[in-house]
Amino acid sequence: MDSITKPKTTDCDGPVGLTNFMGDPTVYDTATFGCEVLTASTWNVELAKKMGESVGNEGLIGNKKGDGLPYTGWYAPGLNLHRNPFGGRCCEYFSEDPLLSGMMGAFEVQGANSKGMTTYLKHFVGNEGETHRDTNGCATFVSEQALRELYLKPFEITVTLGKARGMMTSFNRIGSYWTGANYSLCTTVLRDEWGFHGAVITDFNTHHNKAGYMHLKPMLYAGGTLDLCSMPLEEAQFFDRNDAKDVTMLRKATH
Repeated sequence: MDSITKPKTTDCDGPVGLTNFMGDPTVYDTATFGCEVLTASTWNVELAKKMGESVGNEGLIGNKKGDGLPYTGWYAPGLNLHRNPFGGRCCEYFSEDPLLSGMMGAFEVQGANSKGMTTYLKHFVGNEGETHRDTNGCATFVSEQALRELYLKPFEITVTLGKARGMMTSFNRIGSYWTGANYSLCTTVLRDEWGFHGAVITDFNTHHNKAGYMHLKPMLYAGGTLDLCSMPLEEAQFFDRNDAKDVTMLRKATH
């Protein structure tokens, strides 16, 4: 983005380290760490911090064989709780306990932050299964008390103690609202209550077109900033350059 001298950068998956996702040739020769369950089983926050530092160091090295760009973003750590042993991403999440999960995540993020890396905490919030998760957005019904005391708590700890600068929303809905377009979640709680000032990206968006449910215009208006898009994106699908509100929200998200 030449107008503000914003350079091109590379973001990578995932909770076990900077990984080569779907054959991406720009990410290679990086370390694979133990899964988050193993990390949490140590109860050792300093070890988690050292892992974050190690990943951050690899990010500084970056793509030496190609374009020379650093790996500046990391889609980790995973902070959803283990509600069920058959959950599709249990290996990407620390534990069934919100305090343990939050403390491990916070120190891992502190380590990555020290190297200038942006971590995207995921999946915000209530991502509890893989089967048909992106058909039309699984509906997660949960009380506000349970959300705040359990499922939001690891994210809150990692944002406030770890000083995370990134967040990734989830495929599912809270009630009937997709998390990525939920103003109460992405602005009222995350930004206003927790003081978060970073970027909010969608999960792998296969539904940004008019036939899907992960629409970008309500995502922008809810406080989201980035689309993890999986196909060419037509501006006209979500943005009207003659609408002052659309222009303002897009400018705010870009900033």
